[in-house]
Amino acid sequence: MASDDTQKTILFATLSTTVTSFTGNAFNLPGFRTINASSITKALSVLEKEKIDFVFLDIEAMPKQEIDLVNYLKTSSPHSEIIILATINELEEATKALRNGASFYLIKPVKAADVKTILDKLSTKVDRQEEYLALEQRVLSDLMSGSPAMEKLLKLAVKIAPTTSTVLIGGESGTGKEFFARIIHRMSKRIDGQFVAMNCGSVPDTLFESELFGYKKGAFTGADRDKPGLVEEAHLGTLFLDEVGELSPSAQVKLLRFLQERSFRRIGDNVQRTVNVRIIAASNKDLAKLMAEGRFREDLFYRLNVFYLYLPPLRERKETIPNLIKLFVHKNNELLEKHISRITSAAEAVLANYGFPGNVRELENIIEHAVVMAEANEITEKDLPDFMLRNRLLLEGPPQALECACKPAHPSGIHTLKDLEREYIKQSLALLDNNYSDAAKKLGISRSTLWRKIKEYKIEGQAVHEN
Repeated sequence: MASDDTQKTILFATLSTTVTSFTGNAFNLPGFRTINASSITKALSVLEKEKIDFVFLDIEAMPKQEIDLVNYLKTSSPHSEIIILATINELEEATKALRNGASFYLIKPVKAADVKTILDKLSTKVDRQEEYLALEQRVLSDLMSGSPAMEKLLKLAVKIAPTTSTVLIGGESGTGKEFFARIIHRMSKRIDGQFVAMNCGSVPDTLFESELFGYKKGAFTGADRDKPGLVEEAHLGTLFLDEVGELSPSAQVKLLRFLQERSFRRIGDNVQRTVNVRIIAASNKDLAKLMAEGRFREDLFYRLNVFYLYLPPLRERKETIPNLIKLFVHKNNELLEKHISRITSAAEAVLANYGFPGNVRELENIIEHAVVMAEANEITEKDLPDFMLRNRLLLEGPPQALECACKPAHPSGIHTLKDLEREYIKQSLALLDNNYSDAAKKLGISRSTLWRKIKEYKIEGQAVHEN
């Protein structure tokens, strides 16, 4: 049962005098308070004014024309757990309410003991979910720590996650847009619903409608069965529309109509269906620019752009790279049954100075490669993909004792990186008595790379020295 220091609120929307008569006595429990509403109008008014944890909704009190009232409640108050009160003759309506997001139904006349049992189960569920979300937020905060832009982004995601608002995520390919969409879903009250992803760029225009809305058996050649679309799969969950900027004009119209009405028809069907689904869209293109060019509908853009999150490329948030590496190493340790526990400083230097044109996706692939190639329990420079080592600048800065003596500098007073690297090689070789093996080891590169750079920079008069 709920703890004393975390009060939960119960709303009874019922005409039953039996229920209202014992709410004040049987439910006068530590940690709970009860509110009675004798009509749906009053119940909705209460839900608008304060946070309600549990709603006991009597079918008898529901206006007959409002068949999707439960759906509406889950949309307007997604954090509320709904329990239906029904007679034995209203089981069909109660079952439909479960499909639309209600947690349980109770058959009238309702017993206080049954209500207490339901509250016990749901209170435990709510408490565990809150604990899980708090833990996940701490993990995500650690993952994004050090980057002001990402920390700000996470704070916004935490704030909008519990709502049903549509979200548009922008950023280059591979920045983690789907990952962030999943974060929003997991931190929302739709965590029990499915997260369904659709890549708009990979679906042919002719199949867009059937993929999104489904079809009826016999609707076209090959339709040998009824098939629900992705919007139905995502009912009470989240539908993620990736690369929405790739949609054709006709597909944009169909999506817009659905977003406006939240209802649809399967292809070949006359039944109008309604779903409760949250939309998160993403694009690596500038939709505002596409809109200005007439290639993306203005009304669709504003429907999607209720909240906009921009994920900066990894090169602009390198502070997060060490924590991302830890995450991907841990993930691949489990998948590949490895036991990597450390990364050498030379390997860290390569990773820290690489540009990551493929962003987070590329980093994840690089770490998987390194974990596979690694021997013992550490990742070294040689375990990284070869393309990271070819034609790269030296990565570790010279010690304080080394002064850059390369002259002349550019008119701006800034030396080029190649000038700095050439001078650093010369001074390192001088300090190590021209021992190529020692120099390569200290510099964190292979001996062949050092030799290639000596030739490239035409560093003359260096005697080759071995251990």
